[in-house]
Amino acid sequence: MGRNDVKLYIGLAGPLLLFVYLPLVLIVLAVLFSKIKSWKHRAWVAPLCLILAYAIPLGDVTWHSWNMAKVCPKAGLHVYRTAVVDGFLGEFSGGDTLRQHPYVFVERTTFPGTSDAVRFSRSGDKVINIRIPRPTAEWEYIRAPFDYPDKLLGVTVNREIIRNRVTGEVIAEDISFRAWRGWIDAKIASVIDNVAGVCYERPGMSDKFPEILVPSGTTK
Repeated sequence: MGRNDVKLYIGLAGPLLLFVYLPLVLIVLAVLFSKIKSWKHRAWVAPLCLILAYAIPLGDVTWHSWNMAKVCPKAGLHVYRTAVVDGFLGEFSGGDTLRQHPYVFVERTTFPGTSDAVRFSRSGDKVINIRIPRPTAEWEYIRAPFDYPDKLLGVTVNREIIRNRVTGEVIAEDISFRAWRGWIDAKIASVIDNVAGVCYERPGMSDKFPEILVPSGTTK
């Protein structure tokens, strides 16, 4: 199936609809046909019943799935340009980042929404960290924001970006979309975690960020 095709985004409601609701609909149709003797009446009653039987559980699912079909081609990693950097600010950066990639330093805020940060840098073969009053990195890798419902698009959006903290320029973004649940899945979700489906591409930002924010150590 192509990325522009419409597919139904159904979570745990799927088995319920298939194994409980569908047999019930077929039984009701069989009873109606046995009660209605006139083929003239059957000709409009049957289509009406089928339309209602579909629309009641799947009307909102179809609309949400149509919205996903429109936005899914935009999902994935989009790199507009790269930059060579000594380091960056990132929510999940730390000592392991320096051990895996030849950055001079990395920073992360101590807690979301706070101004102070922790700076990780090299000292010989070791990685040390110190608390600083505020981040000093020119570049940052963030989720901005994480999972927000977009009423205009009719989907939930998750966006990771790499941007310049001074100019605000975004040089790369990784976008994924999550379908809104139909009402049955929403009822199930009140008891059991239940996601209708997502649309994304791999590899994503977490796999490719060293190719976007290129460590200066690799260019020496």
